[in-house]
Amino acid sequence: TTHHKEDPMKAVQYREIGKGPEVVDIDVPEPGPGEIRLKVLAAGLCHSDWFLMDLPEDQYVYPLPLTLGHEGVGEVEKLGDGVDGVQVGERYAIYGPWGCGVCHACAQGKENYCPHAAEMGIAPPGLGAPGAMAEYVIVDDKRHLAPLGDLDPVESASLTDAGLTPYHAIAAARDKLTPGTTAV
Repeated sequence: TTHHKEDPMKAVQYREIGKGPEVVDIDVPEPGPGEIRLKVLAAGLCHSDWFLMDLPEDQYVYPLPLTLGHEGVGEVEKLGDGVDGVQVGERYAIYGPWGCGVCHACAQGKENYCPHAAEMGIAPPGLGAPGAMAEYVIVDDKRHLAPLGDLDPVESASLTDAGLTPYHAIAAARDKLTPGTTAV
């Protein structure tokens, strides 16, 4: 079902330093060129969300209000101009570390080490950009979507962050993981 623009959506936002998250009604985001709007199927609450909300004002760096949620899974609901290779109705997990997509780090799949993201104003969902603790979320580029396949959205949401930590460790050691090296 397509959302009507005049209807608000629910979102969990951090709105005021030192206060807890609030459930609020906000406008449904519209995807711009190259962007994808997902209907959120599941979103995880991470220790990073609590850490962020516990920061004192002089250390908090993101704009307020901030829709939380850097662990998200959703179904493509609307495509911005120029998006191809993604179809409405397909289900994806959102890859959180966003970079420029063209530098050496990004080309190696290490967008979390992109040296250009900050200067270009690129922020991942829930950590600067509006996150997945909402009915809808915007993903800036199809490269930040991982096909969900038959995985359960609720069981898979935390893989987008908690699952990335061991994945990055294993990927960094992949050349050392030859047959027999993992035997106990």
